[in-house]
Amino acid sequence: MRLLFLPKEGLDLYRTLFDSETSRRVLRFYHPCRSPFGVGVTVATLSSGLSLVSELRWYVRRYVSGVLFEIGPGRFASLALASQVYYGRDLRPAEPWEARYLLVAREGTVERIGGEPGSGLEEYASRCEGAEEVIEVWDLPARDGPSPGPDVPSGGDPPSSAGAP
Repeated sequence: MRLLFLPKEGLDLYRTLFDSETSRRVLRFYHPCRSPFGVGVTVATLSSGLSLVSELRWYVRRYVSGVLFEIGPGRFASLALASQVYYGRDLRPAEPWEARYLLVAREGTVERIGGEPGSGLEEYASRCEGAEEVIEVWDLPARDGPSPGPDVPSGGDPPSSAGAP
């Protein structure tokens, strides 16, 4: 399972994490790598990923706009959804998932597109051309409020609230 730590805008998260002795110690066995989205870390299970996020919570709150957990090739779950699946044990992500959107990495920037209820992600294919990488993100269904997904620009819309604890 791969985790993606999405940095706040204008921040080199990889360097920030390795500039700190504390985070270097926590990450020493995980071999983090740069990703078009931020920093990628491979873990064995969902529980070990949640544990790592917990260990890095100070850094997550300060420097990270969102944490994503890979649930399939090119498909990720938000921290909120992953936590609900693991701790609540009442959610079972399955196709078609209601609350989903795309993150598009292009030329050092990340853009969030889609996510309108009832829309298919296929409608946004033209906006993904020329992208370095595109991932689908599943999130908790909205409850009459803004999405708890990562804080990334969404083509002129104000950013959503951060999904980090």
